[in-house]
Amino acid sequence: MDVHSAIADRDTVPTEVTDALRAGIPIGDAKLQALNLVVTPMVDARGRPCEDDLATFLAAGHSEAQVLEVILAIAVKTISSYTNHVFDTPLDKVFAGRAWEAASD
Repeated sequence: MDVHSAIADRDTVPTEVTDALRAGIPIGDAKLQALNLVVTPMVDARGRPCEDDLATFLAAGHSEAQVLEVILAIAVKTISSYTNHVFDTPLDKVFAGRAWEAASD
């Protein structure tokens, strides 16, 4: 989360968007919120989102090709995260300003 937040900041994603994602609250932009609402169930359902989630994503202006882009992004992120978890990769100092810890349930 920390590295992706810092990269998003650099790529001019509004901080309000990354802060909303980090806090688990709705994003003010409807199209980005629809993206968030398809990614989370897709990850949770191991690649089997419900039809309503996909319909909401498409209705927000996303395309079927972008569904495939979401799948690719999830795959790349999963490989990266698993690698960092196995090798306990420390956070680079350049990303320390966006350090993040998941809230405990």
